Amino acid sequence: MPTLSDFFYTQFLLRIPQPSASFTNKTVIVTGANRGLGQETVKHLIRLGAEKVVFACRSRSRGEQAKREIEAQLNCKTNLIDVRELDLESPASIQRFAEWAARSLPRVDVLINNAGIHANRFKVVYDTERTLAVNNIGTFLLTVQMIPKMKATARTYGITPVITFVASALYDIAEYPEQHGEDIFTWFREESHVDFMNQYNLSKLLQLYAMIKLAALVDSPNTNHESSSIVVNALDPCFCKTGIISESTGLARVLFKIFEAITARSAEEGSRLVVQTAAAGRETHGRYMRAGAVQAYAPIAADEQRATYVWDTLCRRLEAIQPGIMQNLR
Repeated sequence: MPTLSDFFYTQFLLRIPQPSASFTNKTVIVTGANRGLGQETVKHLIRLGAEKVVFACRSRSRGEQAKREIEAQLNCKTNLIDVRELDLESPASIQRFAEWAARSLPRVDVLINNAGIHANRFKVVYDTERTLAVNNIGTFLLTVQMIPKMKATARTYGITPVITFVASALYDIAEYPEQHGEDIFTWFREESHVDFMNQYNLSKLLQLYAMIKLAALVDSPNTNHESSSIVVNALDPCFCKTGIISESTGLARVLFKIFEAITARSAEEGSRLVVQTAAAGRETHGRYMRAGAVQAYAPIAADEQRATYVWDTLCRRLEAIQPGIMQNLR
């Protein structure tokens, strides 16, 4: 569990250098790119020479507005940013996006899975609670559909594509339900099983389990050797001003905003860590980055049996939503 001294160090003492790795000729997809961490990440990618940045966001109009702001601020070419609608709550939207990317983009070098929610009202999506639906099911539904395009990019251009998940150190304080039945996602279809103080933390723990298994799978000798050319990693961007609790109201929102104002880093500072991780090499494959370095997983994330269960359950969900999708990993 992160200690108070660790939190104090990462929030106030840690020096986060500006990213310097080149993204020349690269095409990067950033989900949730129209605000906060995602928007600041896009700015860095453009400064570092990216050929194209795909602005994947739920609201196309907000994405276009953010694009105009970035273009004005950086005085960059108007064809660098391509705004595309992507709603991680909608299988149809995810499939349209993936099909567009496969058809229209010459290459996909980096996928940054930044989009996520911290819901505070109960709603069922993908037959589970909405936070888990977006942060886990929707995110991996997109990721697995992007694998073939990224394999082709590796093969054609002789490079190593990267899939980066924006995680959270809060995974370490997640409470994992021991009595969740056959399907942990189905368990959270019942509102009585949901604790919104824990749900975001749990979603980030499940995301790490799935990321670890995905990384191991693309390295498996039973899969096509081309898949191992993709690096899969995750990072904690520190506690930043990102708008993640935009759905919160009342006293909880007021108290969070006070805490955020006192302790949070800027979204720009957090985005430096995102870009550093997205530019990292094989040494980060299947690993979790924190404070700019690879960090050992906390014991809760190192549970192999639980990780296998979560991955298998997630795969069944993805296959039920889009039959045949898991063939992308073979």
